[in-house]
Amino acid sequence: MVGLVRLLFPLMMRTMFGGLRVHIDPEELEKLRRYKGQRMLLLPNHPTGEEPAVMFVISMQLGEIFNFVAARELFDLERGFRGWVMRRLGVYSVIRGVTDRESFMTSKKILMTGKNRLIIFIEGEISRQNDTLIPFEPGVIQLTLWAQEALAKEAGKANRKQTPASPDERTADHGAGPDYPPVYIAPVAIKYYYLPGVDVAIEQSIRALEKSVGIQSKPEAERYARVRAIAKQVVQVQEALHQIVSLPGTTMNDRVGAIKHRMLKKIEVFLGLKPDPEASTLERLREIRNMMDRMIHTYEDPQDLSDYEKRTIEHFRLAMSEFYRDLDRVTYFLTYDEAYLRDHQSPEHFIEMLHRLEKEVFGVGRLVYPRVAVVKVGEVIDLKARFDDYEADKKGLVKQVAAGLETNMMTLLASAERPPNIH
Repeated sequence: MVGLVRLLFPLMMRTMFGGLRVHIDPEELEKLRRYKGQRMLLLPNHPTGEEPAVMFVISMQLGEIFNFVAARELFDLERGFRGWVMRRLGVYSVIRGVTDRESFMTSKKILMTGKNRLIIFIEGEISRQNDTLIPFEPGVIQLTLWAQEALAKEAGKANRKQTPASPDERTADHGAGPDYPPVYIAPVAIKYYYLPGVDVAIEQSIRALEKSVGIQSKPEAERYARVRAIAKQVVQVQEALHQIVSLPGTTMNDRVGAIKHRMLKKIEVFLGLKPDPEASTLERLREIRNMMDRMIHTYEDPQDLSDYEKRTIEHFRLAMSEFYRDLDRVTYFLTYDEAYLRDHQSPEHFIEMLHRLEKEVFGVGRLVYPRVAVVKVGEVIDLKARFDDYEADKKGLVKQVAAGLETNMMTLLASAERPPNIH
């Protein structure tokens, strides 16, 4: 299956992914090739849904097969056909919000054996922003350190079965025990740039949105003002639907935030959740999604269920699907940040906002135009070299590594410039 998909992938990139190209400098690729055959976790950012395809191209260029972790619900798309294909390409699922022991053990095994590199999207959600990040999930770092810890324990057991020739051999590794292989972590930054000519597609998208929300199109007006007017119209409709009254002078960000709060509150009440009043929107969103995933995927093997149980579960899943749509709306249009577009009026930022509006107004993003994904590889972290620090303060090191990776990733995104002469 991997061989077949590799053969078809150039065609898939033109059709399924809208003419997406991948650009990685030879020196960046060499950073990864240098660790061929090593135990390595690659952590890409996740601004769109195309990053798995980008990383698949990188695996092709390296002549390797990567393993990927994906959210469990993706395996049910296209009546399960997508999951069938994904599993045969080295992708396995994780049920968020539960202790998914099977997924955990699979990740740990991959990291310990080192046969394939492992890809996990550490943000946990699609950010839908080309050059910013969602705060990283530190649990991914903890998982990798558990794999390093297991390798150290295995080496210790093997060492105890033998009699060292000298005391020096007992302290051969960092002065503390037997030698064992390291596990590496590397951040991978992916940033997109649209090809020349995209302004025509942007104008078509704006006109279609203006027509749908009932705004008189004024092509001579400033583009930012037109997009903001569309967003304002959508917000007014949502405020009326949710019976929210905004006071004069309320900013667009605050108005969007009120709608977002009302939608999340509705879902929380349904699920019986009592969120921390100090929790951020992202924290609430993750708690809701984790709870829903736990409830939806409790019955993974229905063969032992009665017909009544099967019908009840199916009805429940259909009801929950409406809340998934609401969550998608929170993470699409309702991540609106006025300053993000106002202060950076690039084609990429305009299209991000237009995708949000199209998803809200039409139910699907319509604007498709060829673009190039620029890939940068960050500083590689050797967890074996940090293992003494980990044993001294496990939680502290996890937070420290996660924070360092996040800082490194932001630096990489800032350095991922538009390739010259793209056309």
